[in-house]
Amino acid sequence: MSITTYEKPPRTGLHHRDLPDSEQYSLGKILAVWAASAIPMGLSLWWITPTFLGWMEVPGIGYLALATAGLVWQTLLAFWLLRREVRPLTWDGVKRRLWLQAPMSPRTGRARWRYLWWAVVVAVIYLAIGMSGVLEPLNNALVSAFPAVAAPEWGLIQNLAVPEVQGQWWLMGLLVVLIACNYVVGEELIFRGILLPKMRGAFGRWDVLANGVLFALYHVHLLWAVPAMLVTDWIYAYLTKRYRSYWMSVLFHGLDAMFLLVLFPLAIAGVITS
Repeated sequence: MSITTYEKPPRTGLHHRDLPDSEQYSLGKILAVWAASAIPMGLSLWWITPTFLGWMEVPGIGYLALATAGLVWQTLLAFWLLRREVRPLTWDGVKRRLWLQAPMSPRTGRARWRYLWWAVVVAVIYLAIGMSGVLEPLNNALVSAFPAVAAPEWGLIQNLAVPEVQGQWWLMGLLVVLIACNYVVGEELIFRGILLPKMRGAFGRWDVLANGVLFALYHVHLLWAVPAMLVTDWIYAYLTKRYRSYWMSVLFHGLDAMFLLVLFPLAIAGVITS
């Protein structure tokens, strides 16, 4: 039997799940957390891989390992920030800090897990937009103007579907770590868990948009795709803020992992090749 909780929204002032003004981040701290997350990822793609891993038969494997390490670093950074900010470090304190509660209807104030379906619906629409290519001209315009930002061979995961990867099942372990640190406890935790609840102090009502812009610009390791991301990446923060629940963006973002979990083993098994 499921139990539905009811949380009456306040009539005035802040939403009762919002963190108070005294706990908000300054603009400088927001940018510091952003830089600490983005710079290692950018260095991995644009400098470390071509400079030090060119000897590898498939440099993309080396980059995949570096990208995973960058996401693990974000996980450690997020937990370090939590340890500093949530004192004593209790589960109730962590839930409050990260909005780990069930999604709450902005109209009725009812907290129900079934609202997670909205994240699935929006994800399907988002996927359809991506597959339609309607935003691809924005990316093409950037690459045409600045050819240096075009995707290098090792930066595209589809290029790992090569004969040299066949039989390398250890890569599945790497993929599991990458998925966990990308969609749950690393990248997502930094931007929608650590940053978003504390961006209102610096950006006010524009915190959702600011979070989307920062998230798009964080992808220096995917520079060729940033223009389209600038149009769409506010959706992650919007879902989280609208329902005051971290799980909305985790589900929305994490649906990407389904394709990796299906296609990656097929590439290792040699069923698909690029």
